Amino acid sequence: MKITKINIETLKEISKVVRRDILISTYLAGSGHPTTCLSAVELLVSLFFNYLVFDNDNYGSIYQDEFILSKGHAAPLLYSIYKHTKIIDEDLSTLRKYNSLLEGHPSTKLKGVKYATGSLGQGLSIALGASWARKYKKLPSKVYVLVGDGELAEGSIYESANLASYYNLSNLCIIADINRIGQSGPTMFEHNLSEYQKRFEAFGFNVITLEDGHNFELINQAFELFINQYSNTNKPTIILAKTLKGKGVSFLEDKLDWHGKPITKKEDLELALTEIGESKINPSDFITYKSYSISNNIPSIQIKIDEIENKLNNFVKDFYLKNKDKKIATREAFGIGLAFLGSLIDNLVVIDGDVKNSTYTLYFEKEYKDRFIESYIAEQSMIGFMLGLSKNGFIPVASTFGAFLTRAYDFIRMMNYSRPDLAIICGTHSGVSIGEDGPSQMALEDIAAFKALFNTTVLYPSDAISTIKLLFNVFIEYLKGNLKGIVYFRTSRPSSNIIYDYNSDFEIGENKIIKENNIDNSLNNTKIGIISAGVILHEALKACNKLDNIPFKLIDFYSIKPIKNIDKILKDVKQILVFEEHSKDGGIGETVAPYLVNKVNHFEIVAIDDIPVSGSPDDLLKHFKLDSESIYLKIKSLIYQ
Repeated sequence: MKITKINIETLKEISKVVRRDILISTYLAGSGHPTTCLSAVELLVSLFFNYLVFDNDNYGSIYQDEFILSKGHAAPLLYSIYKHTKIIDEDLSTLRKYNSLLEGHPSTKLKGVKYATGSLGQGLSIALGASWARKYKKLPSKVYVLVGDGELAEGSIYESANLASYYNLSNLCIIADINRIGQSGPTMFEHNLSEYQKRFEAFGFNVITLEDGHNFELINQAFELFINQYSNTNKPTIILAKTLKGKGVSFLEDKLDWHGKPITKKEDLELALTEIGESKINPSDFITYKSYSISNNIPSIQIKIDEIENKLNNFVKDFYLKNKDKKIATREAFGIGLAFLGSLIDNLVVIDGDVKNSTYTLYFEKEYKDRFIESYIAEQSMIGFMLGLSKNGFIPVASTFGAFLTRAYDFIRMMNYSRPDLAIICGTHSGVSIGEDGPSQMALEDIAAFKALFNTTVLYPSDAISTIKLLFNVFIEYLKGNLKGIVYFRTSRPSSNIIYDYNSDFEIGENKIIKENNIDNSLNNTKIGIISAGVILHEALKACNKLDNIPFKLIDFYSIKPIKNIDKILKDVKQILVFEEHSKDGGIGETVAPYLVNKVNHFEIVAIDDIPVSGSPDDLLKHFKLDSESIYLKIKSLIYQ
């Protein structure tokens, strides 16, 4: 594709406009990070006005190039570029104002922003997904990500660099703004480009070094080299650009103690603008939109939901009839259901963290190897990877031990702010019932973590049928337009009995009564509500089978978020016991508690209330009074109080 380029003198004039925008908008806002914006002006002006293939109407399409601002605090730079390329039409003077779309760090509320950034070290992992998606579809479009040298201290950068070269993402170009100064002092290697070069060459990158990252001739040469040569190799590329923080303003340039500080005095602003100089051009007059010679009119797949529902229902029935007398772990049932979904949904992609033989995503890999991604033991990059996929036409499912997801929690949090269409995360090995491996492997905080995120769905199935049906329901509700965002499945290690038949319904939000005893009791005529899920539900069921003379309701609390029918299922209950293998803080009990204020006489949570140790599952459940006998005695003690 031949690109008509803007001459260097015009690029310099555009840079003046952008610099003035940065200084004025942050001055009016009274906050922001102008110096980190000023260092990268030439890099982005060259990219957007000469090399990035896009048009403003369809900006962000997978059929065009993608730009990711990993150093999200440089948002004013991005907004100015977007304004002058006609991607947005916002008033730059509203930066950081209440109700402005020009937030302090990029938000997906603003056109052109696909990913919320600002928590450093995440843009490269997102770029993995965006690049992989284009490579999978054999598209010529490329992905550029701007990182700062401060965030090159983040371990997640090198996790992602490792994966980028492993998957031969030659359509990926990192632009590293090496401006020497971090927030509180100089960066680790300051302007020593050779230190960064050694690291990225070791990770298998093509490395381009620019000793002057403000020199348009050098910058243009770097982009030409990537586009015309390096993007045709099997390696990703990084451009290491030596720049000056605060470039263009003498009292800001390469000075410490200016990070996150705008110019606040009018006379200083006037001096800075004088140094930059006036530009007599309108940058928008020079933008030329570009496109690849591919058709964007690819026919959409017509999904017939009724047909899919019938196939899913038939699968569940066949599965039940073959396995009803077996013990199957919910983690394995999830993998079984996922593999079947792969036959119906061709944009379903599964990512695993080197535990596929424990999470059972190996079933999916066996059938659909081209849509299976092994992220190895790099949970942060795994989550960023899935965000990039979800924003480029795929439905990603990521799977690892629930305990290891805490390592990636900030990535999960930021993915949530990016509003993915649908992103499913399965955390296995929940609770103490995993046994001898000990507390480092036990997910004990995951419910609290996922339910705290806005607009998430948190599901905790107790047997194979409920697991598969809930997984299928997630997709059906998504296809119907009723469900979006992050869905977390909490699954267990031990194999357990199938307690539901194939006709059982598991609507998301509609928790259910699994067993009930309505007899009158002369000692206490108040029905006890027993709430549980997962492995402990099976223990509670055994206990309830011995409660011949006690009125109770046993509730399978599989939908932790959302909750729609709690008043209905607890209508005649005045005493409630919650049994769960999660930390007592933030689990099912604390989820239920707000719904019960002034409605019950007794409420108690039996959960994990201390750091566990290694031991057999039976010993650990007994220690935390979550075995069937302890549950039985607890219920009886409540009756005879």
